[in-house]
Amino acid sequence: MNRTSNHRVFLLIFVTIFLFSCSKKNDINGINNALLKKNEKLRLEGKDKELIALNIEAIKQSKESGYKKGEALGYINLANMYATMGKYKVSQNYLKSASDIINRLNDNFLYAKLYHEYGQLNYVTGLENTALSYNAKAIYYGEKLSERGWLLGNSYEQRADFILPINKDSALIYYHKGFRIDPSALNCSLIGNYHLWQTQNIDSATFYTTKALNLLKTSEHGTVREGTVYSYYADLLSEKKEYEKAAEFYKKAADILIKTKRVNKLPFIYQKIALNYQKLDNKEMEQMYSSKAEQVDKALKLSGNEAIDLSLHEIIEKENENSINMIFISIGIIVLILGASIFLYLKNRKQKSENKTLQRSNTEVTEMKGRISKEDFTELLELAKSNDLNFVKRVEELNPNLFQNILNINPQLTKSELSLCAMIWLGFSSKDIADFTYIQHRSVQTKKGRLRKKLNIPSETDLYSFFSSL
Repeated sequence: MNRTSNHRVFLLIFVTIFLFSCSKKNDINGINNALLKKNEKLRLEGKDKELIALNIEAIKQSKESGYKKGEALGYINLANMYATMGKYKVSQNYLKSASDIINRLNDNFLYAKLYHEYGQLNYVTGLENTALSYNAKAIYYGEKLSERGWLLGNSYEQRADFILPINKDSALIYYHKGFRIDPSALNCSLIGNYHLWQTQNIDSATFYTTKALNLLKTSEHGTVREGTVYSYYADLLSEKKEYEKAAEFYKKAADILIKTKRVNKLPFIYQKIALNYQKLDNKEMEQMYSSKAEQVDKALKLSGNEAIDLSLHEIIEKENENSINMIFISIGIIVLILGASIFLYLKNRKQKSENKTLQRSNTEVTEMKGRISKEDFTELLELAKSNDLNFVKRVEELNPNLFQNILNINPQLTKSELSLCAMIWLGFSSKDIADFTYIQHRSVQTKKGRLRKKLNIPSETDLYSFFSSL
């Protein structure tokens, strides 16, 4: 009797464990399906709200199941979505969360996907050399995968895009590598578009672009991929002087861009439609699409000029300043009387500061131990003074190792923090930096303090000496 009871207990335990393991396996399969297949479908359809909700739920389920790979994938998916929306700081934070997990898992697929996203994020924010470095890592881990598919193919296509402006021949090699691994309509159309603009080989462009149309799957209809293929086909038609047909395919591409919320490309498409109507001597349609291009471009620029990485400290600081202004509103008449004098004084003071900066450029360039020429220093100074977005990109071109060395210490620095690093490296004073970036002197000091912490720079180490050594 006891032996029979023991057998029943063991059987019950075995069945319980078996059912639990099957249930957990089903949970993981469901999470993977959501994070890979459903996420990709929503991404291509431009359904950002649904995608964000899907990944937040998948991350929650992954945490409950102890499935770290699912949690990391969810963070990467969210990073990709927010980068597409132009919210680069949010994207970077999600990649950091994913990186913290992946470094403990040592999973080749996750490494390849993580570095692919880091590459794209750095490229769109202007750090092209850093982007190429991350892309190389994505390819390295992608080639380690037993099943080489869309991810490795996409990494090759990404590398082709990155190096196209500097090495056209190598770019074509990578386009073909990507297409061989992932023979999709999009990858085929990229080769066709390359031949259209880089080799001007209409026959090759026609072959690959037409093939891309035939490769489009039913599942891709209405997605951003279909829109890209249509726009490339329209480019080909326009070059063949089939302007009316080209305009129609541009319109199809524009409709898909609107549907999938890739509006950043709309002004360019509208301009192309207008150009084709100009060729057809249809002034009314030309004017209509030129106006559309201008309106959308203006709206995008207004949106793009919003600060995406303004710190909470700065927000609170501005709110406090507004409160102080409200308190002293009663003396507004005095402020109005003195306003003109103060304005002229500050303007004159700023001009003197700029002149002083220019006058000391020769000395500073010498002190920089030949790192850059006087002409390059003057160019960077002008870019910094005008708060030009190309400042960081130009510094990276002149000193490719600077940002790489900084990001090796902390890869999570924002573009504005890298800009501050560059200004310190160039020897700009805190007052110069405040003037160039339109913030208060104490805000610069605060930013420098945060930079010390993020780069683990000891308090006794001079910041300017630290960056000079990089």
